[in-house]
Amino acid sequence: MKLIKNKKGMGLATVLGIVAFVLGTTATLLTYVFFQARLIQTSIETTESYINAVQKVETTLNIIARDQTLDESYLNALELYMGVSIEPYGDNLWSVTSSINERDLVTSYITGSTSVVNTYETIFEKTGEEPDFYLSPLITPTSLLTAYLVNYFEINFFESTMDSSLVSFQEVIDFIKQLSDNNEGFDIVSRTTLTNQSNPTVLSHWLIEGDVSITGGKNLTIPNGLLLIIDGNLNLSAGSKLYGNVVVNGTVEYGSQGKKVQGLEGTIYANGDVVFSKNMTLGTYERPSFVFSEQDIILDNNTSGIAYFLSQNFTAQQGNIYITGGVYTVYNSTLQNDVEEYPDLDQELFYEYAIPTTIYVESDSNGEIGSGGFKFTYPKLSS
Repeated sequence: MKLIKNKKGMGLATVLGIVAFVLGTTATLLTYVFFQARLIQTSIETTESYINAVQKVETTLNIIARDQTLDESYLNALELYMGVSIEPYGDNLWSVTSSINERDLVTSYITGSTSVVNTYETIFEKTGEEPDFYLSPLITPTSLLTAYLVNYFEINFFESTMDSSLVSFQEVIDFIKQLSDNNEGFDIVSRTTLTNQSNPTVLSHWLIEGDVSITGGKNLTIPNGLLLIIDGNLNLSAGSKLYGNVVVNGTVEYGSQGKKVQGLEGTIYANGDVVFSKNMTLGTYERPSFVFSEQDIILDNNTSGIAYFLSQNFTAQQGNIYITGGVYTVYNSTLQNDVEEYPDLDQELFYEYAIPTTIYVESDSNGEIGSGGFKFTYPKLSS
């Protein structure tokens, strides 16, 4: 191998070019790895072994909740009978796990006693990077959404009540659709009612069945006090901005093209992944954004703003990503830069942000069955 000998060395422009190339290659590789992982997970979730594992865990949870006991000998016997693993996870909290194969697991969490806590004090006043920060497994996008919808229904639909006992995201959507079919609650409208507008704007409490695509760089606006529910995926083209609060029973993805700037000034609840393309502006000082995903969230290059994220995994390692707010994950959080604290978050505006002010978590009653009853999470693939 020949050594390059040049007393002048490489110029600054050359060095910067090499650095840019390396960063760009790394970003592309990370994005590729993320999507490969998601393809693998999607493949697993369609297998019979995955479905069987979910059914085992879900049945075990319902049996425990029915029998109202967390006695050690009872759990040991049930564990053996159902072919699952039931292990203490924390104070008054247990994990229930079933194997899909030698590597992959389905996991849920159950408690026999709950406490009502303030969401700001428990979550949003923290960045999620504090050494002592703890995210209860009972705090999920589904539990946050359900808690918010209870209040939303009380305010907007006087004759309908939101079922607060629902466990899965799909159950929440199915419940709302059932009410809508009976002309109670949300109005079911076609996707074209929204997408054919020159400036797509939600006009009432709308539920749209099927995928929604906002094309041509148009903005999607959901006025204050309203909530858009999409029983499908949401795709926004390059240059689009989302204003307001949306619930998506699928994935949310922004397109990317050149230097076009995308944006979010609102709240997203998603049952699938949320993927932000490069050149994203998230929230403002007047309106922080919130993104809750039952799966993973990924941010691309040149992204900044005031936002709070809650998901299974969070990836923001492509450079030029600066977030003020919070990142809260069940498993892995990969950030190139630290999350900055946002001290001006106003709890009085949580309803406007589609955020509940309180949420149930496991109590510290040392395993005793107590107030709030049994609560558990829906079985999910462990990452």
